[in-house]
Amino acid sequence: MDEIGQKLRDARIQKGYTIDDLQQITKIQKRYLIAIEEGNFDALPGDFYVRAFIKQYADTVGLDGDALLTQFQQDIPEPQPQEYAAQSVENKPRATRAEGASPVNRLRRYLPQIAIAAVVVVAVIVIYVIMLVYQSGPKQTIPTDSESVAVSSKRSSSKTSKSSTSSKTSKTSAASSSSKTAEKSSKKSTKKSSKLDISVADANGATQAVTLKNLPKTGNKLTLGATGATAWISVIVNGSTTWQGSLTSGNSQEVTLPDNVTTFQVRSGNATATTIKLNGQSVDISKGTSIVRTITFTADATESEGSQE
Repeated sequence: MDEIGQKLRDARIQKGYTIDDLQQITKIQKRYLIAIEEGNFDALPGDFYVRAFIKQYADTVGLDGDALLTQFQQDIPEPQPQEYAAQSVENKPRATRAEGASPVNRLRRYLPQIAIAAVVVVAVIVIYVIMLVYQSGPKQTIPTDSESVAVSSKRSSSKTSKSSTSSKTSKTSAASSSSKTAEKSSKKSTKKSSKLDISVADANGATQAVTLKNLPKTGNKLTLGATGATAWISVIVNGSTTWQGSLTSGNSQEVTLPDNVTTFQVRSGNATATTIKLNGQSVDISKGTSIVRTITFTADATESEGSQE
């Protein structure tokens, strides 16, 4: 193997390149690269390509191509002027391609794609972080069906209870209203029925009966008077004389009866001239002809109890 070829091969191996890698980078055919390493320069297309390929090979594996060509100048064939002129033009695209195939140029070529990929990766990371933050926030507990049923049942029970309470209140109000109405009616009826009713029978000789309905238990008053003549009058309650006296025409006497009295008598020595009022109501004793007369007042027991209630 030629010395320059060995030096190039050692540099390639040190770089970790294979012949295939070097062909891909430099765009020089594999057989030419092998020929350079073996020092078989006759296998190359021409003397110009020998120098050009060696320089490109050396630069690619990290050696100084110009220095290498100078060092091994006696071993490398010199190109003819016309060959150099013809091939220099032809070699420009290859040189350009070789330059474009360098790692730096390849990096520049793929830089836009790398930038776009980086932006996409960053966006994905940001979205992932946002999702993590959102998921780690306070979680709302979704009620289960049983809880929903329980809540619904409670609401239903509450509504039923309110409805029942409202119904009871309505019934109570209705009953109370009914009771008040009945009470008012009863009071009106009581007021109507509690009016003192005096029923005077015809005189039977020297006696005359008076029946009293709704006689109050207390506060009963007799008003005795005389008209047209003088009359001697007495009031007897339970066999005892409560009052007695002689009244001239136009005069009157008020006598308060004891509480709970049920029967009493008025005796008059001149019945035709005597006037009697009980609790302000006149007692007509004109249904008789006897002058001396005993008028017996008797309260109806049933009506009397009703009047007291």
